[in-house]
Amino acid sequence: MAATGIGNPVGAVQILDGGVPRTITGYVFKTVISGGTLCFASGAADSISSGVNSYAATDMTFLPDASGALFNGVALHDAASGAPVSIATEGTFILQCTEAVTAGTLVGCDGNNSVYTIGANAESGGVGGLHVIGRALTEATSGGYAIVHIRA
Repeated sequence: MAATGIGNPVGAVQILDGGVPRTITGYVFKTVISGGTLCFASGAADSISSGVNSYAATDMTFLPDASGALFNGVALHDAASGAPVSIATEGTFILQCTEAVTAGTLVGCDGNNSVYTIGANAESGGVGGLHVIGRALTEATSGGYAIVHIRA
C-alpha cells in the first residue's frame, strides 16, 4: 500500500476492462517500492549482451517516483530493496492528479506519483508531448483521482 500523500493510498488499483496489464518483472534498486507508485528503470550499463542467454531478471532494476521521460510503469505490489517487483507497462489504473485533469487528455507524471494534463503544467514546458505516460479516461480536480490508461 502506498503511503498517504504519495499516489493512490490504497496502492495499484487496476480497472480490469479488457484483460490483464502488460507487465515486466525486475528488482527494486536500493529503496522500497509501494504498490501503485509510478516507477522507472535504473541500473548498470551493458549488463546484458546480444543474446537472451545473458539476461537475468536481476539485470532490470526499478525505482519509484518517476517523472517526465523517466516512466516505465506502475508497481503492482509493495517490494523491499533487492526484492522482485512486477511493473505494469500498459493498463488502466486509478491515479492521483496533481492538478485538474480532463477526460480524453494526454497526461504526464510529476515525480510524486501523480499525473497532470500535458501542456497545462509548467513541468511540460514545451516538451511535455515527449513525456506522455497515458490518457485520462475520467476527469478529476487537483488532489482527486482519475482513471488513466497508461502506456510506457
